[in-house]
Amino acid sequence: MKVHIEIHLNVEDSISASRASFYVKDKGFKKDADWAVGIVAYEWIQQRWREFGCRKMIIHKVVWDEQHDITELVKQIEPIDPPDDLPF
Repeated sequence: MKVHIEIHLNVEDSISASRASFYVKDKGFKKDADWAVGIVAYEWIQQRWREFGCRKMIIHKVVWDEQHDITELVKQIEPIDPPDDLPF
């Protein structure tokens, strides 16, 4: 499924707005569309964060297909750290 995502970010008091199209896996989209698109949006925001030099960033708005506001959902997503099972 192809979706259009729009994000508005505040990067150290500078507003950045971006729009792009992404493919979301059909299985995840059918199960929970907002969550599936939210994961893709979160990954894109992380990519933008790295492009901005890992500076302080605040998410103001995340919308997909111009009508589904998933801002709060994306703000709640946190990366899953792999288990630290090393012997040292």
